[in-house]
Amino acid sequence: MNAAMPNNIAQNQSVGDEVIDLRQYWGIINRNKWGIAGLAAVVVAATVVMVSAMTPIYEATATLLIEAEAANVVSIEEVYGIDSSQREYYQTQFEILNSRKLAERVVTELDIRNHPEFDPDNPNNQSVRGALLSYIPFMPKAQQATEDQKWQSVIAHFRENLTITPVRNTQLVNITFESTDSELAPKVANAIGNAYIDSHLEARLELTQKASTWLTERLGGMRGQLEAAETALRAYQEQENLVDISGVQTLTAKELDELTRRLSEARKATTASKSQFDAVGGSSKTYRVSWESLPGVLSDQLAQRLKEEQGGVENTFIELKKRYGPKHPKFIAAESQADSAKNSFQRRVQQIVEGFQEQYEQALSDQRQVEKAIELSKLEIQDINRKNYELSQLQRAVKTNHQLYDMFFQRFQETNQTDFAAANARFVDLAMRPYSPVKPKKLLIVALAGVLSVMAGVMLAFLRAALDNTIRLAEEIEAKLGQSVLGVIPLVPKLGKEVSATGLYLQQGYGSFAEALRSLRTSVILSGLDKPHQITVVTSSVPGEGKTTISANLALALGQMERVLLIDADMRRPSLATEFGFAKGTDGLAELVAGTASLEACTQHLDKLGIDLITAGAVPPNPLDLLSSKRFESMLLVLRDKYDRIIIDSAPTQAVSDSLVLSTHADALIYVVKSDSTAATVAANGLQRLTKVGAPIIGVALNQFDASVAARYGHGTGGYYGYGYASNSYS
Repeated sequence: MNAAMPNNIAQNQSVGDEVIDLRQYWGIINRNKWGIAGLAAVVVAATVVMVSAMTPIYEATATLLIEAEAANVVSIEEVYGIDSSQREYYQTQFEILNSRKLAERVVTELDIRNHPEFDPDNPNNQSVRGALLSYIPFMPKAQQATEDQKWQSVIAHFRENLTITPVRNTQLVNITFESTDSELAPKVANAIGNAYIDSHLEARLELTQKASTWLTERLGGMRGQLEAAETALRAYQEQENLVDISGVQTLTAKELDELTRRLSEARKATTASKSQFDAVGGSSKTYRVSWESLPGVLSDQLAQRLKEEQGGVENTFIELKKRYGPKHPKFIAAESQADSAKNSFQRRVQQIVEGFQEQYEQALSDQRQVEKAIELSKLEIQDINRKNYELSQLQRAVKTNHQLYDMFFQRFQETNQTDFAAANARFVDLAMRPYSPVKPKKLLIVALAGVLSVMAGVMLAFLRAALDNTIRLAEEIEAKLGQSVLGVIPLVPKLGKEVSATGLYLQQGYGSFAEALRSLRTSVILSGLDKPHQITVVTSSVPGEGKTTISANLALALGQMERVLLIDADMRRPSLATEFGFAKGTDGLAELVAGTASLEACTQHLDKLGIDLITAGAVPPNPLDLLSSKRFESMLLVLRDKYDRIIIDSAPTQAVSDSLVLSTHADALIYVVKSDSTAATVAANGLQRLTKVGAPIIGVALNQFDASVAARYGHGTGGYYGYGYASNSYS
């Protein structure tokens, strides 16, 4: 069991890390509730005193609507240099509202420099003096500052109390001013808004005056440019004799179109006449039948009529030829008529063919005349276009100068006639006088102080619990020390002079203590059923943990059932002799081991208590040598034969090594831990020392346990004390 102690501790710590025990947290808070309450009460009281001495601060807010507006000179960008459709415009206005220039204007207007809150010469005015020190860091006295520095400190303090807050997604802005004077706060908030509106109007007036001056200068130059352009236009028109150039352009264009059409027809006629001229072989005089199918012959009406007459005469000759002979007068007359008609047709064809050359030459001449006329017309058009271009340039110059002059003249008139009463901002809500301060929020500050102090107290309680490694509960013995709990001994009230702690088990009125000792007795007996623990050593980590009280009362409890001997082996600080009413120096363990006294002389029979006692006797110079001797071992063998149980009260393990030596002779060892006093590390170190020498540790007795601690940790007292004694009170 002892060898597994580190593993048990690690296992218990691991489980504790994984599971949050809210009851443990509540127990820590409950145990320190009066300390937390006391801390909160002190902090709240101090806070109440502090806030009572604070100067009340009043706050007034005016709401201003800033509107975007257009300028009346050339464009708003040219007058104000901004674009009101952008968010930057409103951000700029907010910065103007919070500007130093506007603050100085209001301070001067309301004479705030001489107000007690802002007067830098007022020795009680710490705010302005603090602002003044920002200008002169090493200034020992405010009187050494210059007037300019004092003025700057007033402005700085004024701007600290001024807050400009835009209302989100609107064109509204809140102007808030804080002051110790409830009448001054609304005056300043409203004055800031009025100063902003006035400064904006003044800026507009100044910009308009500048724009008017600039426009006047520009109008003078533009008037001269317009007159020069008009003079140049008139001179050019007179020089070129231009009246209506648009009509000339139209007429010339129509003539060119007509000549172009005639040229096309002339070219067609020339091509046709040339093709007919080439078809008849130039100037050839030999008649050809093919001439009769030429277009010129076919288109000639006379030739076609002669052709038709020839055909009619030939038809008549053919009919007469069938009817008469060659010498018949009618045949001869018809033949003569046919020859005459043929000759007439051929002569006409010959005449037409002979005229093809003349037609070709005439068509070619007509074509060349038309082409020449077109060239002359083109030159005339080019000349007209040139004149029109120059005229257009002059006309555009006149028109442009005239438009610029008219526009600037119109803007000049609009600028001079601007209504400067229309501002870009107006009040939505004026600031009203506040009747209750906004600072300090005394109830809120006191409440926050109370809450924070409670939180701080809880944190300190948890910190104390984290730093406090003492053992309070039986569960902690198993978790931190890895040992079983033999019993939990309650804390008893302060004993009177007639009551001894070593005999408390038999005293009336201490039923819970007696019941706890009976539980401890039962645990000791049950731990050795197969082999009863005849010699039991009781020890602890350090002095003052109550091991002597446990040893004596356990002996009394066992004495009701068996023969019991109680030995005081704490030979450095013996106490059992005094507790049981024996004089110091009474023969005891030291004399018995040294052989200077017999066992009977050293054994005190406490018949009324039912046990025997061997005191420590005279304190030897080296108790450890005495306890390590063979005589001490032989003495224990003798005592084993005479008694059923031997309880040995040993010295603490951290002070000396006596308990380590005694444990080698014992059948069982009880380790006493004082509740809410013994550190877990100290107890674990003592147990580890005993474990190394093979001490028969059967468990731990938790002594002086306060019942209220269990309640504060969420445990009932019935689990620690015997049933039937809950009515007794403990402290």
